[in-house]
Amino acid sequence: MEDMKEYIDRYEGIQPAHFAFYGQAIRFNLESAIASVQFLVQCLEARNAEEDPHSLTDPILDSIQSILIHTASLSKYFWPINKGINKVHKKRAQSLRKAFKIKSNSSIRNKDLRNHLEHLDENLDSYLWSKPIVGNVYPAYVGPEMRRDEVPYHFFRAFFTDSGIFESLGLRLDIQPIIDELYEIYRGESDGENT
Repeated sequence: MEDMKEYIDRYEGIQPAHFAFYGQAIRFNLESAIASVQFLVQCLEARNAEEDPHSLTDPILDSIQSILIHTASLSKYFWPINKGINKVHKKRAQSLRKAFKIKSNSSIRNKDLRNHLEHLDENLDSYLWSKPIVGNVYPAYVGPEMRRDEVPYHFFRAFFTDSGIFESLGLRLDIQPIIDELYEIYRGESDGENT
């Protein structure tokens, strides 16, 4: 790859014939995230009509986690971890952001989200061993956000229906901007803008 510097620079990290490969990779994560959003909406609507709304807690949290995992994977195409030899990864990412019209302040860029999900096993170890786990412990919660008083609250996965906030091990994310961005990219992809 070192002898390809001239071509990497000329084609800004992606040869024209290779763009379809990136498009397919992005499409997978994007469509998977969108399918999870649609399932989430169905679950939330069903939860409102359900006699036992707790029966949908895991499907709701699973769909949110799926949205976020696919978003984190998607963000790697647009913001790589390292620059690569001859800055190929950096140039490819810049080309893709330009082609998909993604702004540098995009909500899918969230490094905290990426790091949290990619290292969830390690984050869980650190969280559970960093201090005594006392107070209110919720492995899975869906409902309105409760008033936090002096007693600590611990959530492995929680979705607060009144605020749209997802919380996991202290990390809090407003998922609506992420969903909005996913649909913005999806609409552009569906319109054929990015091919």
